[in-house]
Amino acid sequence: MFGALSKALIARTESRLGVGFPYVRRIAETKTRLLLRYKKFIDFLDPNQDVPPEAYHLARIRGAMAAACADCVESEIARAKAAGLRESLIREFLTAAPGELPAPLDDVMRLADAVVRDRSDDPEARERVRAAFGEAGLIELAFAMNGAALIPGVKRAMGFAGQGFPEALSRLAGSEDRT
Repeated sequence: MFGALSKALIARTESRLGVGFPYVRRIAETKTRLLLRYKKFIDFLDPNQDVPPEAYHLARIRGAMAAACADCVESEIARAKAAGLRESLIREFLTAAPGELPAPLDDVMRLADAVVRDRSDDPEARERVRAAFGEAGLIELAFAMNGAALIPGVKRAMGFAGQGFPEALSRLAGSEDRT
C-alpha cells in the first residue's frame, strides 16, 4: 500500500511542477526507508520562512546551476514559477552576472556562486545578505543554495545525470516567455 501511495505522491509532484523525478521513483521502488530519508532531506530544504521568495529561489537556482544539472535547474525553475515568481525574473536569475541584479538579490547571487560554484567565500556579500535578511535569513539561504547543489550529486551517483548543462542552460534561459 505504501508503495502505491508513494508513487501517487511522486506523480502529483511531477504533475504540479511539470518535471519528472525518475530518480525519486527509483528510490521509492528500492526501499521505503530510503524514500523516507530522502523526504527528510527535502523537507529540510523546503520551508521558506525567513526570506522573500525571490531570494530563496535565486539561491536554489544558482545552487542547481553550480552543480551543472540541467534537470535540477529545470525543477528549480518550476518551483520558482509555482511560488509566483515572474518568468522574466527567473530568466535574469539564470543569466545575470555580478552587478546585474538589484540589491540584495545581487548579494544572494554572489554568495551562492562563491560558496557552491567556486567553493570559496565572499565575506562582503555574506554581510550584506545578513544585513538584509538577518541571521535566520542567511542560514535559510545557506540551506537553500547548498541543498539545491546536493540533489544533483544524488542523481548522478544513481545514474540520472540528464542532458549536457551548457546547452540546456541556454535552452532554459531562452525558453521562458518574455513577460
